[in-house]
Amino acid sequence: MIVRLIVFIAIFFIGWWLYRQFLAFKKAKKPIEDKKADSSAKSDAQETMVRCEECQTLTPRSHAIHDQDARPFCSAEHLKAFNQKN
Repeated sequence: MIVRLIVFIAIFFIGWWLYRQFLAFKKAKKPIEDKKADSSAKSDAQETMVRCEECQTLTPRSHAIHDQDARPFCSAEHLKAFNQKN
């Protein structure tokens, strides 16, 4: 009877230890998967670039200054210079 109790307790602790090891392995693996998901999300969310009409420099669309005809410029100075030329 005591042998069965000892065997049962040993099986319980081995199972508990294996469960804890599985949780630790799963927790250690999760940040790697999150980093992969973040990098793919960043590549999908990249902003488009536009070329300045004055100097032909590429600028992110959100940073560009546009005139009435929706032509992009990298700075207000280039917008003024372009308007003076044309």
